[in-house]
Amino acid sequence: MNDRKQLKLWMHIGVWLLAFIIHTLVFSRFYSFQLSFLRGLLNVAPMALLFYVNIWLVNRYFDKKSYWLFALYSGVMVLLLTFFRIRINLSFPDIALMSGALPAINERLLLRFGALATNVGVWILSTLYQVIRNRDEEELRNLAVISRQQEAQLQALRAQINPHFLFNTLNNIYSLAVVKSDKTAEMVLKLSNLLRYVTYEEVGRPVALGREIEHIRQYIDLFQLRSETPLDVTFDVKGEDITVKVEPMILIPMVENCFKHCDFDTNSGAFVRIQLEISPKSVIFKTHNTKNDADRQKDEVGGVGLENIRRRLELLYPGRYELVISNTDTTFEVKLSLSYHE
Repeated sequence: MNDRKQLKLWMHIGVWLLAFIIHTLVFSRFYSFQLSFLRGLLNVAPMALLFYVNIWLVNRYFDKKSYWLFALYSGVMVLLLTFFRIRINLSFPDIALMSGALPAINERLLLRFGALATNVGVWILSTLYQVIRNRDEEELRNLAVISRQQEAQLQALRAQINPHFLFNTLNNIYSLAVVKSDKTAEMVLKLSNLLRYVTYEEVGRPVALGREIEHIRQYIDLFQLRSETPLDVTFDVKGEDITVKVEPMILIPMVENCFKHCDFDTNSGAFVRIQLEISPKSVIFKTHNTKNDADRQKDEVGGVGLENIRRRLELLYPGRYELVISNTDTTFEVKLSLSYHE
């Protein structure tokens, strides 16, 4: 912000300095350097005064829709400064008499018209400049407010995900603890690693895709540990660039959704298929699992978890994602296509 302010200051100084140099050079064809310098200064200074006072009038009256007061005060200012410039210019020796180019009366008429025309031009430029600037600043303020609102919403969505994720995993550990399984300690350790990722590493900034993959594997291991026999679960990763950045905890809830609604307990042929395809421009993540709609003990398939993900995607990747859900009588499939390049 400080750099922008300094740049704007030097731009203003440069524009008025250029206007002063041009005036001085024009008058130097007829006057000495001292008179040219003085006449240039006495013409440019009132125009600069008009420009910046009019900016104040735009802020004070025009932007508050007091158009009549703005027109009145700015009009009076333009006329007063025009009269001042005419009086100043007429006090200098006549250029026409010195050069013999025009009758003196024509020069005086041109002086009056020139002073009025340039002052009106400066007034128009000043008004347009400040109106556009105020609109831009208002838009930036609105964008900042929207950004803060979106950040607050994202924080709320993340807060919903983490307890949901935690409670489901604790339920798995509890089921093992009840039967005094030797796997309980290992599950607690893996859960600890996942919680470290969720609470310490997920700070609202994108993380390397490799980190998300690592914790997807840990979550799968956690779920496998709850069963006495291996479950039909596969996780395939295609592609090599796992350093691309993604929103943390954007994929794991989809995996959690698979396990939550898969019918491992009632279907010997139950399965979960998870695929991740990494290309130079996008990430495609697919989950496919069997389900049993007759099992009323579980939440509605797709429930809060996927809706939460959709809302986060809309905030973080607007126009750069596609979430397709396919729900049949016996299977549930989700495909997320995420573009990580603008």
